[in-house]
Amino acid sequence: MSSARTPFILLHGWACPPANWNAVARLLTAGGHRVVTPHLLGYGPGSVGADEDAWTLEAAADDVVRLLERLGSPAVVAGHSLGGSIAATLAARRPDLVRGLAFVGMVPVGPSAATAERLTRLFLGPTAPAGPDAAAIESVLTAWYGVAPTDPVLRAELEAPFRVRPDVLRGSLRAALGGVAPEVHKKIEAPVAVVLGAGDRTRPAGPIEALLAAHPGWTLTSVPDAGHMVHVEAPQQCADALLALAASVPTAPVVPRHSRQPEAPTRE
Repeated sequence: MSSARTPFILLHGWACPPANWNAVARLLTAGGHRVVTPHLLGYGPGSVGADEDAWTLEAAADDVVRLLERLGSPAVVAGHSLGGSIAATLAARRPDLVRGLAFVGMVPVGPSAATAERLTRLFLGPTAPAGPDAAAIESVLTAWYGVAPTDPVLRAELEAPFRVRPDVLRGSLRAALGGVAPEVHKKIEAPVAVVLGAGDRTRPAGPIEALLAAHPGWTLTSVPDAGHMVHVEAPQQCADALLALAASVPTAPVVPRHSRQPEAPTRE
């Protein structure tokens, strides 16, 4: 089916810039699609309660709901890492707004023990500073990108998400490590595509395989020689998977105005 009118919402991961989606977004827009790469709740303009507990997957999903209702059309929603947990929560809560769902660099299962221990120690543990120090940021960037970039413009772009309010950084990390509610998987109605880097070790292989086996209708693209940042390392394969997903669903209807929530400042 034609997907020319189906917009794409691309959600970034924990402590990641929306610009990580730029290469994929260019490929999608080249095909005539509208693409929005918003900041997650608290990472850009907009407000969240000044408390770590105020940042939840549900609150972040509701923030995307407001964006979709301003957009006036259901969309294909893709999420990388934490963004995937938000996308799953959104699809379970508001299936009318999600035409297709893509998990990129993740499936909604808990992180590996090594990943959880390391991020907790660096950012949440009793010895972690209130704001992340240079060593913690360097450690994460190196793990994600292989070699932490030295170009000052790119470096500033990648470090900026670590400089958000501490309650946002820590609260969103707690949500990322906690994962989606157990019932979310059963409530997803939209077609699902999964794009994983074959070298990604942020989630354990066993639970990933079990979840995919439980959902044989989900399509899997495994990208050799890519890791957690598969959308940065392999944008063409990622874009191809998203376009195939969009082509598998009907053209999105316009959301009636009477069903929309009140206007709020946009972060498109």
